[in-house]
Amino acid sequence: MTIICGTDLSHASTGAMAVARALATLRGESEVIVVHAVDSDAEGEVEHLRAALEDVIARAGEGPTLRAELVVGPPETALTSYAETEGSELIVIASNSNDKTSTLGSTAAKIIAITRTPVLVLRDPAPWLAFCAKTRPLKVLAAVDDSISADLGLQWMHGLRRQGPVEVVVGAVYYPDDAAEKYGLHAKTLVDRDPEIEKLLARDLIRRFGAGDGVVARTRRGLGRIGDHVIELANDEHVDALIVGTSQRTGLDRLGSVSSVVVEDAPQSVVCVPPSATLPTFVLPPMTIALVATDLSPFANRAVAYAFAAVPENGEIHIAHVVGEDDAVDEAEIVKQLLAQTPVPLAGTPRKVTAHVVRGDDAATAIAQTAARLGVDFIAIASHGRTGLTRALLGSVADKLLQATKKPVLVLRPG
Repeated sequence: MTIICGTDLSHASTGAMAVARALATLRGESEVIVVHAVDSDAEGEVEHLRAALEDVIARAGEGPTLRAELVVGPPETALTSYAETEGSELIVIASNSNDKTSTLGSTAAKIIAITRTPVLVLRDPAPWLAFCAKTRPLKVLAAVDDSISADLGLQWMHGLRRQGPVEVVVGAVYYPDDAAEKYGLHAKTLVDRDPEIEKLLARDLIRRFGAGDGVVARTRRGLGRIGDHVIELANDEHVDALIVGTSQRTGLDRLGSVSSVVVEDAPQSVVCVPPSATLPTFVLPPMTIALVATDLSPFANRAVAYAFAAVPENGEIHIAHVVGEDDAVDEAEIVKQLLAQTPVPLAGTPRKVTAHVVRGDDAATAIAQTAARLGVDFIAIASHGRTGLTRALLGSVADKLLQATKKPVLVLRPG
C-alpha cells in the first residue's frame, strides 16, 4: 500500500518525506506519493511550484520512487482524496509549531477530521528514521479508551511492532467517579488517585493490548481535558510518539476531542487512527474469561453451556446470579446451584469455575459492573424473549445490559 506524504515545500516537510520513504522501505514498498496542494490555478504560479516540487524530489537522494502530484485545492481534500484513490494505509505530514514556514501544521486537524486513513503528524523525524534503520527502538504511548478507534490504534501499533522494535506504553486517563461507577466500587475521592481503580485499569490495559516484552500500562487521574492529561503522560514517559483514535466530531464538539488537543499541543509526533480506517487484524482479542448471568431458570441456565463452548481449556468461567440489595437469601445454597450448572462432560476440565451472588436492584447494571470488576472478555446471558406490553412493562435485562456494558455480549434467545 502506497504512503502519501503531504508537502508545503518547507524544511519540516522535507523531514516528513524522509520518514515516509524510510517507512516505505521498511514495508517493502517501492513508491511514495508526494502531494503538494496550491490555492490558485494561475498558470505561471502552478508551473513555478511544479518546478520547485520537482527540485525537492531531485535532491531527495536514494530510496523508493517519489511520485510528485501537484493539485489545485485545499490540502486536506487533496491528501485524503489521493489516500482513498491509492488505497493508502498512511498519510505523513509535518506539523512543527516551531517552524513558522510550514503551513501544513494548521491543516493537520482538518485532515484528521475527514480522513479514513491513519495520519502520522510528524514533529521530529530523528526517532522514526532511527527506528526504520533499526538502530534504536521507538517508544510510543497508545492512549486507550472504550472506543473502536482505540482498538484500531492498538492494531496499528501491533503492525508497527512487526516492522521493528517498539517500546509500548498503554495509557488511560480516568475520572474517579466514572471509574468507580464502571467497576461497581465506592468512589473514595474525586480529586486524588485511587490505587484500587488504577490496579483494575492497568490490568485491563495490558489484557486489551496483550502482554509481552516492552509493554507497560500507565494510568492518569483526570481533572481537566483528557487530551491535556494524555500529553502529560507522554511527557512523563518520554515517548517519541503518541497513538490516538479520532472521534471525528464536528462543530463545537471537536474543540474538546482528545485527538484535536493532542495534535495541537503535543511536542511528540502523533498517529491518529480514524474509526473508519481499514486495518488488518494482527492480534485477536482475548476470549478466555467469561461471565454468565443467570436467574437460575432452566432456560437462563442454558447460557452456561455456551460460555463453556466459547472459552478454551485453562480459561475462566464466572457464573453470577443477581439478588436485591436487601433480599434475605441463602447465598451458600445459591452458589451451590450455580456451580451445579457446569456441563457434565466438562466438569473435570482445567477451566476455572467461580460462582458469584451479586447484590443489586438493577440486574443489568450489576452484571455490567461485575464483568468490569472481574476483567472478563465477554458476557453470556439468556433472553426470555418478552415482546409487546410485557416487555415494555418489565423491560429486558439483556437489552439493558447491551446499553450498560462495552464488553461483547452473547445473547441466547428462545426458539
